[in-house]
Amino acid sequence: MEHPEWGTIIVARNVRARRIILRSRPDGIHITVPLFATKGDIERAIADCVPKLMQRQAQKEPATIDCSYSCVNDNFTFCVAEHDRKVFQLKHNGKDFTLLCPQGTDYYTTEMQKWMHKTLAQAITIRAKEMLPPRLEELAKEKGFTYNRCTVRNVHSRWGSCNAKGNISLCVSLILLPDELIDYVLLHELCHTVEMNHSERFWALMDKVTAPARAKELRKRLKGYRTQF
Repeated sequence: MEHPEWGTIIVARNVRARRIILRSRPDGIHITVPLFATKGDIERAIADCVPKLMQRQAQKEPATIDCSYSCVNDNFTFCVAEHDRKVFQLKHNGKDFTLLCPQGTDYYTTEMQKWMHKTLAQAITIRAKEMLPPRLEELAKEKGFTYNRCTVRNVHSRWGSCNAKGNISLCVSLILLPDELIDYVLLHELCHTVEMNHSERFWALMDKVTAPARAKELRKRLKGYRTQF
């Protein structure tokens, strides 16, 4: 549906939903609603929540990427530099990425910033695919888990997931987290290969593999980070 003030609003009913959830994504505002939600419930949720959602989203405008920009942590670094060639080049050496740009590049047009952020996402994805699957395999062997396969994708809704077949999907943004939170997410998905819900047995298993019983503490810390970069 098209809202006259807020643009595209995508409504999806979900049999597992217990409440109305709103998220802002590049293609519009996504609303997940329970099967029992009425049209009036949805309209009230839009009126009450969308303005606040859009305000929070406006406060998370992406950083401008130019020669002063850098993204640095223990597992990934990205910076921008200029060279005397007329082409753009993404150099990659282990965890270190440098985007080389022609001298005099105008970084501040909308199209250039979109491309710069797309290139940053590309670098993060390359590094995530190098790093995350081996670490998942290492933790699985160390803690005694088995899983089917691992995929790494650029998603904006969750850090990871595991289905009933033991297929684990991980968000590329994980590499921007501290190491112990990366391991927390990987262990969380590995525990789902044994317990496919968030029951007491699941959290007991999480406490066991994050000894000494740090699962809830790490979960609370993770809430301070976003899957988008």
